[in-house]
Amino acid sequence: MILAHELHRSQAGAERWMLFLHGILGRRANWRSIARRWLEARPGWGAVLVDLREHGNSQGFPPPHDVASAAADLRPLCAAVEAEAGGSVAGLLGHSFGGKVAVAGATGLLDEGHALEELWIIDAPMGPRTSEGESLTGEVFAALRSLPPRLDSRADFSAALVSAGLSKPTAMWLATSAVELPEEQGGGWRFGPQLPNLDAMVEDFARVDLWPTLEALCARPRDDMGRSEALRVGWVLGGRSTALSASERARAEAAAAAGRLAVEHIPEAGHWVHSEAPKQLLAILEQPPKVGPRP
Repeated sequence: MILAHELHRSQAGAERWMLFLHGILGRRANWRSIARRWLEARPGWGAVLVDLREHGNSQGFPPPHDVASAAADLRPLCAAVEAEAGGSVAGLLGHSFGGKVAVAGATGLLDEGHALEELWIIDAPMGPRTSEGESLTGEVFAALRSLPPRLDSRADFSAALVSAGLSKPTAMWLATSAVELPEEQGGGWRFGPQLPNLDAMVEDFARVDLWPTLEALCARPRDDMGRSEALRVGWVLGGRSTALSASERARAEAAAAAGRLAVEHIPEAGHWVHSEAPKQLLAILEQPPKVGPRP
C-alpha cells in the first residue's frame, strides 16, 4: 500500500523532494501552507505532503501500528513519488509523532541508497515520554471516545467536541478528519480514523527510544568544516513547548555544541510550531540545517 500524498512544486520539475510528516491526529493538509511558502525559498525542491498510516486518506494499513511500521511505509512512498514525478527524495521533515517517524525512516532510506541531504525534527522528543500531562493528546482521545456513533453534520461534530471540553480551534481542527457516512450505513458524520489504531501508535511513540538512531545518523562522515557530507539534521524547538523534558533539551544542545546537529529555538511558540509561528519557522527552513561545532 502507498500512503496518500500530494505533490507541490514551484516549477515544472523538481530535482529533490522533501516529505512533510504530520503528528498524531493530523493530516497532510496541516502542512500545506508552510510547504507552499517553503518552495518559494528552495528552488529545485518539491514538497510531498503525506497522510501517515491510519490518518487522513491513508486508512486500512495492516498492523502493527507503531513508529517502525510508519517509517517502513516511507520506502514504497518514495519509490512511488520518484516513479511518478522524477527526481529523488532528499529530505524528511516531521512534527511530533512525524518527527520520530522521520528519524526512523531516514535510516531505512539511507540503507536503500537514497542520498538524503536534510532531516528536520519539529518539536519532537526522541526518548520515551515520562509524563502523560505534556500534551492535549489524552484529553482529545477522551473527547473523541465520548462522541455518539454518528452526528448529523460536521458542525455538530465540532460542537460535540466543544461540549466534551475541547477548545473551539481544537474541535474545528479535529472536524477536518470527520467523514460522512453513506446512506446505507445510516448517514451522518463520524471521526474517520480508527481510534484503537491511533491508540497503538501513541503508546509506541511514548515508549520507543530513538536517541541511538538519531546519534548514529549524526555520526556519519564529516567534511573539513565539521559538517556531515551527506545528511544534515536540524531540530526546531518551541520555547513554550513541553514536548521535550529539560534533560532531553540539554542532550540536544550538547549534540549541537559538538557539531553533530543544529538546534533552532522559536521562543514564542509552543508545540504547534507551524501554526503558532509560521514566519519564524519558515525563516529557519529556508536554508539547510546549520550544522557545525559552536565556537
